[in-house]
Amino acid sequence: MLDFKGKNVIVTGGSRGIGAATVKMFMQLGANVAYNYNKNYRAARELSEQCERYEGKLFFSECDVSDYQEVLQFTKKVIDQFGQVDILVNNAGIWEYGKIEEMPVDAWRKTMQTNLDSVYYFCHVIVKHWKEQNISGIIVNISSTAGQRGEAFHSHYAATKGGIISFTKSLAAELGPDGIRVNCVAPGWVRTDMSAKTLETEEDNIAALMPLGFIPEAEDIAAPIIFLSSPMARAITGEILNVNAGSVLCG
Repeated sequence: MLDFKGKNVIVTGGSRGIGAATVKMFMQLGANVAYNYNKNYRAARELSEQCERYEGKLFFSECDVSDYQEVLQFTKKVIDQFGQVDILVNNAGIWEYGKIEEMPVDAWRKTMQTNLDSVYYFCHVIVKHWKEQNISGIIVNISSTAGQRGEAFHSHYAATKGGIISFTKSLAAELGPDGIRVNCVAPGWVRTDMSAKTLETEEDNIAALMPLGFIPEAEDIAAPIIFLSSPMARAITGEILNVNAGSVLCG
């Protein structure tokens, strides 16, 4: 039930961190996978090389997910390559520090466009594709503990992640009759490039606050994404699956 041979997957922000771990796991299970990168071609290329040993097709291309026209072009390329899309993982996002009284308007807008608008863009385009082709697709959105309990000095990030949760539940109710499942995975602290600088000095303190007492790896988040994309989760939609070592309990 974890065989994805013949399935075509898009993972946004797939060149690093949780996205890269998800790309690898889907590839290991036989899927054809497409992912985008924004500026770091080297990381995207390295991931492609690491996946060469798998049988499925792999496609990656530059795409600024905050730009609707670029999302349109990217998804068109993917459909041209694979014929159709079966699974969409909305993973792309940024996390930046910002005191509310000092946060520039441009910083707020950048976070909204990258983290939240991009999820709408991809869902808008891919759901239209599914309905035209009568495909019962699967969407997995990546939220955060911050979207459930807030995060001081990251209010713009938390707002986008809370929006993703509401968006997920809304689409699940809307698209269920079309056979489309929509779920969400909510990490907390994860050992990735995004968190590396903070974890260098604060890992012990952060881990001590978690019920399970450790910082999850990217693969710990990828595995539940795979589960929600599989037939094992066929009766699950509108769910927010917390995968954060229990940190959501410790706001």
